[in-house]
Amino acid sequence: MADWQKLIRKHQSHEIEAGEELLATLLAAPAGSIKKAAIAGGIGGQLGAAGTNAGMRSGSQAARREQRSQQDGQTFAGTFPITFMLLTITDRRLLVFERGSVTSKKPERLVAAYPRDVLISAETAKGFMNRKLTLSFSDGSHVVLDGGMAQPFTKFETAVGG
Repeated sequence: MADWQKLIRKHQSHEIEAGEELLATLLAAPAGSIKKAAIAGGIGGQLGAAGTNAGMRSGSQAARREQRSQQDGQTFAGTFPITFMLLTITDRRLLVFERGSVTSKKPERLVAAYPRDVLISAETAKGFMNRKLTLSFSDGSHVVLDGGMAQPFTKFETAVGG
């Protein structure tokens, strides 16, 4: 498993405030993107490696379109970035770093930063080939994301609650 916090410090250190402590980081994606990418990648896999990659891209794009269409543009969840991301809880903020693709590990850029008290809980549940991560915000809204299986979910949940 990659050290996500190390990657953030390496590629996005200019976004971390002086003295800010990174507590927990998770790899996340739009809800449904892992399942759709796996199914489309499997179908595309019949055509070889190029088909697998094309299938994964098209499956994850469909999931992003679907989730964006459901956003209201008014609440924290309704304006939350729908992208492949690294979510980082610090002692001060929730940071959302965009990744280039479903397979990319590198944080490309900071796309959102919320004061820590805006995120009131993070809960996970087992999903299909992943874990579902539900982020609940202080305005009563919530967003559901996909997360990979082998990640520090308990650490993330504890950091949000602590």
